[in-house]
Amino acid sequence: MFGVSLKVMKLLNKVAVVAGGTGSIGEGIVRRYLQEGATVIVPSRSLSRIDSLQGYVSDITHGILASYQANIGTFLGAQEFIRNILEDHGKIDICIASIGVWWSGKSLSELSNDDWHDNITNNLHPHFYLARAVLPAMQEARSGLYVGIAGPANIMPVRKSEILAVTGAAHMKMLEAFATEMRAHAVNVYQLIVADVATRQAAREKTASSITPEEIADYTLRLYTGDVPEPSNYLQKFMRVTLPWLRI
Repeated sequence: MFGVSLKVMKLLNKVAVVAGGTGSIGEGIVRRYLQEGATVIVPSRSLSRIDSLQGYVSDITHGILASYQANIGTFLGAQEFIRNILEDHGKIDICIASIGVWWSGKSLSELSNDDWHDNITNNLHPHFYLARAVLPAMQEARSGLYVGIAGPANIMPVRKSEILAVTGAAHMKMLEAFATEMRAHAVNVYQLIVADVATRQAAREKTASSITPEEIADYTLRLYTGDVPEPSNYLQKFMRVTLPWLRI
């Protein structure tokens, strides 16, 4: 019909992995990617969380949601997960890592040995295991986008949660190294810092300064197309709240 324009889906025929896709930010990214026509793959150790995600996106008629029961918190688990995706879907165009856990209660000088190892295990190891598993496949294909998502506490120590800044600094440097390594292979690697996120799971209402998980997804799509002010800078931020100490 004349005068009617059809929406072009930006991720039609694309395969996107959203690690942490059952989480508060991840579920919004899954939702937006499905709306853009992607095949979205979500790993989880919990079938109940997968069921909850499927219910949340059941109204979307575009895209395909494929869930895998997998443990990317181990090197072998991440390798098997990516190997299964490549066998089933043949490629990975985008990988979003919205993983890690919040931790609070002790300052860095008060941490026990177990606290230290738990935080390294939960907030650093999975990022390396996932990147180490997926980036060689993107390198071979000579295309792809990998984005690690983090919050301000990963940069500036927060009282009684300083350990997050320690693992966050290591995570950022790891992604900087991967970005430098992958640039020659036409694969883009980014660290995306977000703040003041209004999520459904936290029952937070959106304000003038907050952002939503769906808007974070849209920013990653801009990274995918190179439509950001500094596309060559591996360290990106997307936020409306003013954080004077955040210098990136």
